[in-house]
Amino acid sequence: MNDLRALIRDLLSEEIAALRAEILGGTQAERVAVGNEAELTAFALNIARRAQDPGFVSALEAGRIRYAPAHTAAYAPALVPAAAPRAAPPAALVATVPPSVPELRKGLITERDIAAVPEGEPRLRITKTARLTPLAGDEARRRGIRIERTLA
Repeated sequence: MNDLRALIRDLLSEEIAALRAEILGGTQAERVAVGNEAELTAFALNIARRAQDPGFVSALEAGRIRYAPAHTAAYAPALVPAAAPRAAPPAALVATVPPSVPELRKGLITERDIAAVPEGEPRLRITKTARLTPLAGDEARRRGIRIERTLA
């Protein structure tokens, strides 16, 4: 089951990255977790499989695709996207909510993003226009995380 879930996650990640690249037309950063030998091997196999696509190779050579390490030890770096969305207005926060609530400023929230929230955290703040994948919603419900949206 975990293998199937990982395969689906990888496929969705690739498709979302391709869609994001088409929409933004700019540089996209992909987070890579290489904390052990198995993850490094999986990353290398992913690159080898994607290298068969000439579009991927040209985007990589042109610098439109770059890789950044996924910091899994501390949740804060993993919750911040590599590049802020273009022309996004600053988010207005609700004044009654304490500032210690983790916040994600991404357009699409995935199961990995929810998994990066520390255990015992009861809330997660996301942008008004953010969308959650079904697996992300399931993971949030399973862990009892209440999703709050910003006003802007």
